[in-house]
Amino acid sequence: MRVNDEFDAGLGLTPTEAARRAQIIDATVDVIAELGFAKSSFARIIERAGLSSTRMISYHFADKKELMTATLMALIDHHDRYVEEHTPADADRATLLRSFLEVEIAYLAAHPRQVLALSEIAANARDSDGSPLFDIVVHDLRVGRLARQLTQGQREGQFTDFDPEIMARTIRHALEGLAQQLVADPGLDVEHYSAELTALFTRATAKP
Repeated sequence: MRVNDEFDAGLGLTPTEAARRAQIIDATVDVIAELGFAKSSFARIIERAGLSSTRMISYHFADKKELMTATLMALIDHHDRYVEEHTPADADRATLLRSFLEVEIAYLAAHPRQVLALSEIAANARDSDGSPLFDIVVHDLRVGRLARQLTQGQREGQFTDFDPEIMARTIRHALEGLAQQLVADPGLDVEHYSAELTALFTRATAKP
């Protein structure tokens, strides 16, 4: 996974600095996915990145909060670029919902460490007062975007009557359940699971 080049350019980084940041973020993703957020120390990240000193992290990131913020943004960018590349550009809302489910499931299967790392950061990163550090950003990624698409589909007469927020949360919980199942059973038939979930939520949202 590489940090978005345009984002790097916006930070005014040299190519060498951008490459080093990306190396550190990649190592952070690996360590969090393997050990969990709580055990992801600078020392472990440096070891995974193959760097000589934790000062290499401190040069690019002021503290763990800044590193986790950059890592989360890189993970969201990685996810969003994958979704954009695999989603039809011009389709009705019902088709977009089916595509959303298929693409999200394909992403879970293709990039499990990114999914695990994002979930760990979202669940465990805290501000100095103990409040969730990325609550608003992660809620929009998990639920907000989909709820808005479902609401628009209802306005356009393509979906039946339901609470878009609850439906979006239900879909997200189903996807997160699949992510956990994939960890427990890497041999899971993802194509069958995708077809079943897609059919289930297509029926649940379809206009009679």
